[in-house]
Amino acid sequence: MLVQGVYNKKIIFWSQIFSSLFYPYFKIINYFRPIFDLDSLEIKTILVTEYHRIGDVLIIEPVLRSIKKKYPNAHLILICNENVENLARYLGLADEVIPINAPWTNWSWSVLKWWRVRSFAKQLSSRQIDLAFDFKGDLRNGWFLWLTYPKVSFGYDTTGGGYFFTNPIKMNQGLHQLDRAEKMVSKIGCQLVDRQNTPQGLNDNGAVVLHVGATDQRRSWPTKNWITLVDMLSNKFKTSIVETNESKQLIEQLKKTNSQVEYYKGDLIEFTGWLAQQKCLVCPDSMAGHLAAYVQIPVVSLFGSQAPELTSPVTNLGVVVKPERPCDHKSNHWRLCRKCMESISPLTVYGVIYNHIDKEIDK
Repeated sequence: MLVQGVYNKKIIFWSQIFSSLFYPYFKIINYFRPIFDLDSLEIKTILVTEYHRIGDVLIIEPVLRSIKKKYPNAHLILICNENVENLARYLGLADEVIPINAPWTNWSWSVLKWWRVRSFAKQLSSRQIDLAFDFKGDLRNGWFLWLTYPKVSFGYDTTGGGYFFTNPIKMNQGLHQLDRAEKMVSKIGCQLVDRQNTPQGLNDNGAVVLHVGATDQRRSWPTKNWITLVDMLSNKFKTSIVETNESKQLIEQLKKTNSQVEYYKGDLIEFTGWLAQQKCLVCPDSMAGHLAAYVQIPVVSLFGSQAPELTSPVTNLGVVVKPERPCDHKSNHWRLCRKCMESISPLTVYGVIYNHIDKEIDK
């Protein structure tokens, strides 16, 4: 079986070719940019860009705090996507949180949108950024960070564009997303800190929460499987389903057949507070699992063909459920497979939940 990496090899190949075409242009421009020594530089403003997904921001939370610990008097700016803006402010992940809608994160090729992002980056350059980080390894992210004109910058050059950073780094694509971010900030002497909140232990009065939503349908578990799991759970546990666009069909069917299930609806900040009081979370590979890890409740994550060692929730209270067999299906995606998700048995998931909760009770 092939070992998965962060990026498809074909994407890396063509991105690096594209990057090499622009190398002479940016090499000349960089020649006229001043060179700064990090050791002699007074760090007043730090920029971190992490604007692809909500879960991406939650994963690097310990890294953001390690940066702040290293430079307590510096002003830390986090550029994130619009969906996580309010939560990032609520959790105090940075001194300043600025949202952005980057067109390459939602496959929008509008020239106007790209020009707006360029203008936004140019505006950030007036903030006189001393130190900047981008953990993604995406050529387009590197271009954006370069436009903010940081004095010292770190980033992975996996898809090319090493010339966008003063300190380009080769990515180990076998590392977890948090480990990759930690490795980068270790270059400036940051040490990873533990999560800020303390686990409260298992909440016997809470519910087993099911969060159906995932950004890609190929990460989703079939509605029929959720219904079967709900029928099993509701006989023993208080069960609650989070109302999202993806859970509408499931909820409509359950309201006709299962009156024991509860439903939760609220914004992301409200959901965070409510989730912290629950017994356990069950979800596909999505932001909900990372949020459960942040509030430190047990989480059961359903992974299909994608490698959990790259993106699974960072927690001692987590269990990953995978298909019994390695993926041998034909799929239109290099690492996601709908059929692999479908092959995960509700009975298997129920057994993992039951045993997971029992282990927490025994502690």
